[in-house]
Amino acid sequence: MAMSSSRGRSDAEAADVLALLCEQIGEPLEHGLAARRCAVSGDRRALIGTVL
Repeated sequence: MAMSSSRGRSDAEAADVLALLCEQIGEPLEHGLAARRCAVSGDRRALIGTVL
């Protein structure tokens, strides 16, 4: 259970950082989050529908 809550906190912190980065580079936040999901999971299906 503790792993789940720390993962949720990590996801929220990552979203905050990604929001700033995406804003600076002009990318939609959804694309940044999809790229993170792909990087964390190794599952390229996370990128379906995004153009990076």
